[in-house]
Amino acid sequence: SITIGSEYLGRVAVADGKEIAANTIQCAAEAEALLASAERVKAITPLCVGVGATCASFALLTPTIVESLRLSGSVQLMTELYLLCPLVSVLAAAVANLALEETREFAGRAINVGV
Repeated sequence: SITIGSEYLGRVAVADGKEIAANTIQCAAEAEALLASAERVKAITPLCVGVGATCASFALLTPTIVESLRLSGSVQLMTELYLLCPLVSVLAAAVANLALEETREFAGRAINVGV
């Protein structure tokens, strides 16, 4: 009678352990999916950095471009050329910031999975 009861308790403990393991694996898989989404969103950041650096380099060349194309007569075109590179740099920085915010959101959600 004692061995039957002990066997029952042992099997219940094994079943409980398997249930806990299954729930743990499920939580880990959900968190991994959220982290994969965060990595996907974060992948745009190097492109934004490259675009910003390229635009900064071109902004330094703008006076030379204006001089070589003899655009000093067209004030509107000169203004557009001078503002183009900084505008693109700011847009690239804004996209990188949005990616950062979304990455933080995904990471926060991954941390709270199973809580």
